[in-house]
Amino acid sequence: MKLIFLLTIVLFITAVKVVAQEKSEVCVANHNAPPVNAYYWPPDTMVKVYFARGMFTDEQRVTLLNAMKTWSDSNAHTEAGISFSYAGEIDRVTNCHSCLTVTRREVHKHDRKHYAFFNPLTQSSDGLVISAWIDFDFATTSPQALQGFMAHELGHGMGLWDCKSCKKKKTIMNSFPGINDDNGLLAPSICDLEVVRHVYRLQRNVDRNVVAEKNQ
Repeated sequence: MKLIFLLTIVLFITAVKVVAQEKSEVCVANHNAPPVNAYYWPPDTMVKVYFARGMFTDEQRVTLLNAMKTWSDSNAHTEAGISFSYAGEIDRVTNCHSCLTVTRREVHKHDRKHYAFFNPLTQSSDGLVISAWIDFDFATTSPQALQGFMAHELGHGMGLWDCKSCKKKKTIMNSFPGINDDNGLLAPSICDLEVVRHVYRLQRNVDRNVVAEKNQ
């Protein structure tokens, strides 16, 4: 909880300048950068991703894998060390270490404000994600929309929360206009990556302090 409070202070008070494509942008929480989530994968985790058997077409699987790749490739900027590796199809949600199951259910029917969910299944004592699953609605069939939803839901596991007040097309954590529509992005923005970088930089500092205390 102390880490989450510190992250909130940093991201709400400090304006972070980043450089991308030869121009500068100031990332401000709830404006063009999402707020911090309460949970995320531990640093340097290789997440094994399983798809529910028979739930996705070949074309849809390709777009899901593309979304996973955009986050794995982001390590060059975020230094989070999180990678997503496809582990095959599975018959049910699995609860194993560093596992993520991607499946479907009637999300929107039971919650009119959402089309998909990231669900932590098991967490460590300090809130880090050990295993999780993602629910997509059965009606989300457009491969492009599915890629946007996947990139968004994976963002939750990277320490990002929804940003309804952010300008359009500024963050993958923007809301979605419909069950088969993307939000204008298919990958994390530069400000998304900057927030993730801060999340994991602080988490690594916490981890180093814990190790130092144990060695005293």
